[in-house]
Order: sequence, then C-alpha cells, then structure tokens
Amino acid sequence: MTASAAAEPEGTPKPQRPATLTFTQAVLGLQVLAAFFATLASWGLSRTTEVSLSAGWIWAGGAVLMVALFYVAGKQKSKWGRIAGWVLQVPLIVAGLVVPAIAFIGVMFLVLWIMALRIGGRIDRERAERLEAERAATVGGTRDASSTPVDYEAGPLGE
Repeated sequence: MTASAAAEPEGTPKPQRPATLTFTQAVLGLQVLAAFFATLASWGLSRTTEVSLSAGWIWAGGAVLMVALFYVAGKQKSKWGRIAGWVLQVPLIVAGLVVPAIAFIGVMFLVLWIMALRIGGRIDRERAERLEAERAATVGGTRDASSTPVDYEAGPLGE
C-alpha cells in the first residue's frame, strides 16, 4: 500500500483525470504514430527519387518530431505543454512540401487537436458544474434521495 493510498479514506473515490488532458495526450500519442508512418513513406519515396532529400535527413527529422511529440504528450498538464502541442501541429503540415499527402494528415491532426481542446474543456466545465451542484445539494448533510449517485459497477440488484 502506498502512502497516498493510506492517507485517503477507503470510501473516497479517486478523482477523474481532466478530459482535456486525456484527449490532448491521445491526439499527440496518435500523432507519434502518424509521424513514424510519414517518415517511413518519405524514406521509401526518397529511395525511388520521388523525394529529393537524403535518407539521413528524413530519419533525423522524423525521429526528432516523434520524440518531441512523445515528450510533449507527457507535459500536457502544464501551460507550456499545451503551447508546445500547438507548435507541434505545424511540422506535419509543413511536411506537405515534401509529400503532399502528409499535409492532409497534418491538417486532420490539427482539427483533432482543436476538438480535443474544445470538447475536453466543455466536459471539464460540465464536470465542475455538476460537482459544485452536488456539493450545494449536500450542504448541511441533507441530500435529496433523488440525487443519490448511481453505482454503475454494481449489478442490477445492487450486488
């Protein structure tokens, strides 16, 4: 048992992770895979002289982008992590100068990034409002029976 687990009462539920954090990390994590496949495609095209960059530059640029995306995905709790996430949307779009199809993928990830921030922010605001309403309903220890939280893990008979 860890020290933090021992400090919390047994009935206290673990707080939810913010939706914005979950969504932005998922987008950046998937973007690492897209950067890998874009690097692989660019490298393959460079072998057929469709792309005029050397394999070393392609792999170096792809590796730097993949490491940066992976690192920034882990830093999404901080304000600079979000800013870096915005900045890292640019390289896949700019890579469209080398292979135009990669720009399309970059634009798709930019749209996903914007959606992750907007929808995640909305979910986080609604969760905060709901939590505040539940706290207001339990002021003074009186709680309406109709607002009892539902235990979704229990069986149909409350087992």
